[in-house]
Amino acid sequence: MQYRNIEFVCTGNKGRSPLAEAFARRYANRRRLSKEIELSSSGTLVDFLKNPDMETLGSLLERFSYKALQQGIITKDEVGEIKQRRNLDKILDKIFGEIRERESEQRRIVLGEKGIFAYLDPNRQSRQTIVRANAELILTMDEENYGRVVSIYSNANITPRIELLGKIDDPILSTLEEYREIVNQVEEATERVMDTIL
Repeated sequence: MQYRNIEFVCTGNKGRSPLAEAFARRYANRRRLSKEIELSSSGTLVDFLKNPDMETLGSLLERFSYKALQQGIITKDEVGEIKQRRNLDKILDKIFGEIRERESEQRRIVLGEKGIFAYLDPNRQSRQTIVRANAELILTMDEENYGRVVSIYSNANITPRIELLGKIDDPILSTLEEYREIVNQVEEATERVMDTIL
């Protein structure tokens, strides 16, 4: 076994990385390796999302504003407010309210189809990606998070292997079919890497 400690990383540690961790747990369990491998997940912006500065928050909201406008979650006036960095807290609450409602239903349907609920911890809290002394292999969901993880470890006394699991889209504001495709991508990429390293 090449690595005994594997961490999956996305942005908020609510969507992709916990899924990858769950698929890896299922993989390890099926091969009777659960006791030999430590699996975890984290997010590079977990702490930031708890207390964001308005400029960076505005930049993040701009990335999703067009999709939110297309789906009728926000108005053209609110897109303008995002660009002007006004009322960001109110707009963020509106978008995340929709995300929470939609995500709950999507997770129930798609993860039920995958039979993965047994490998997800329903009480888990999102974890910030930090330097960990026992880190061996860190797998990120996209290039942006790859860069953040490299930066986090840039001055550390430990140098884990940091790899891109895939170019897997953030499921924020995804439709049911988009979410299903993202889950499929996470499952396939996770199983492919587990085949390679175990």
